This record gives sequence, C-alpha cells and structure tokens, in this order.
Amino acid sequence: MEKNFTKKLNNIDVERRLLLSENCINDFPRGHEAYLKFKDEDGQVWTFRCRAPPVGGSPALYGDWFLFVRSKDLKAGDVIEIALDREKDQAAGEQFTIKLTGPDGIQCIKTMDTKMV
Repeated sequence: MEKNFTKKLNNIDVERRLLLSENCINDFPRGHEAYLKFKDEDGQVWTFRCRAPPVGGSPALYGDWFLFVRSKDLKAGDVIEIALDREKDQAAGEQFTIKLTGPDGIQCIKTMDTKMV
C-alpha cells in the first residue's frame, strides 16, 4: 500500500470541496475529471468527482463528497488518509483506500476505484 496523503479537514473541506495536495495524484492530467467510486463500511457506494484545474491550483473532490461528509458527520479537525493500492486487480481499475479518524478516534477503511472521463 502506497501512502499518498494525509489531511486534517478544514472548514472548506467539509463545506465546499476536499482539496488534495498536488502530489496526491501525480499522474492525474491537468484539466481532466475522474469519478471516484468507493464503498463505505455499510456497503454504500459513493461517487466523488475529482477535478484538476487546467492551470495552477490543487485537484479537488466534489459531488457526493458533501453527502459523504454529512452522512459520516465529519467535522473540521477530522483526519483522512488516502492511499493507492497497487496490488489490486488491474481489471478493477485503480484502487484506493481512505481512512477516516473522527473525533471519537474510530478509524474506518473504505475502498475506491477510479474511472477517467
């Protein structure tokens, strides 16, 4: 498992969009979007839209990210860690894990896959 990035959520992350560090997804082309799908601990599939601006700026997650934040009751100060799992089956697409640590210290692991558009 290759660690991509860890982030302490701030107000913008939980109210508008999750800004990713530029090195989080090195191979993600500028000016493109991808839909990230992952299954949470309850088996619900979420779709996040990831967009990297054509010039400058950081990639960000939109879309169901807001529904996910609300359903998990995420707050500024919670920590997430996103990692690429290169061991997953290539036919399934890129596989990521996201770990969330809430204020109560409970960690959850989710799996995501990507599909470029």
